[in-house]
Amino acid sequence: MSEQANNIPEPNKPPRYEPAFNVPGVVLLLGAIMIAIQAGTPFLATDAYYLGLEVFAFIPASWSFPLGQLYLPASRFWSPVTYAFLHADWTHVLANLVWFASFGSAVARRLGNGRFLVFLVLATIASAAAHGLLNMESNLPMIGASGAVSGCMGAAVRFAFTPNARGNDVQRPALSLVQSLQNRGVLAFVVLWFVFNWLFGSGIVPLAGVENQIAWEAHAGGFIFGLLAFRLFDPVQT
Repeated sequence: MSEQANNIPEPNKPPRYEPAFNVPGVVLLLGAIMIAIQAGTPFLATDAYYLGLEVFAFIPASWSFPLGQLYLPASRFWSPVTYAFLHADWTHVLANLVWFASFGSAVARRLGNGRFLVFLVLATIASAAAHGLLNMESNLPMIGASGAVSGCMGAAVRFAFTPNARGNDVQRPALSLVQSLQNRGVLAFVVLWFVFNWLFGSGIVPLAGVENQIAWEAHAGGFIFGLLAFRLFDPVQT
């Protein structure tokens, strides 16, 4: 009798949701790679460090350089992705990882590992493209995962503000782009995100502990990509 009773479904039992702090393995792995790279950076000789920036950081002006001026000409093709794994200091990498663990985890759980990795790569490239188009003459290397994180933020708002959604249910129906732009919660988040991103990125409001210039254009490019392209990767049928 007890076995039969245990097998009877409970019609009023609420659905199970993912724990709020259950970080997917793919997010942990990418975060571990960033931490390992940052931990190894102080052990590099100065020449090796700057060579690493030339080869793996995203430098907008490198696309207009003659190939002979580049240490590795092919680096212009992988640097729009690899720059995301490099960071200026521990404050930079840890700040990105906190936001990545929050928004990246939600998007990774919804998309699955394969789709999430493809999405992340394309968001990273979109972030670099936006920065490069607006800073074509810049020789300054851009580094950091904040563009990819911004892409995750843009994607997350497409399902985070679904009406009547409960708890941490990342499988809730997503809003269409039109519905998103009509949703007050989404609009408020997007407007505030762009305002604060511009204020901090332009230097009007200094960010404590940050000495380097913030590439706000890259953040915007990643966010817009995530917001617009999310539905192309979303496996949840709505």
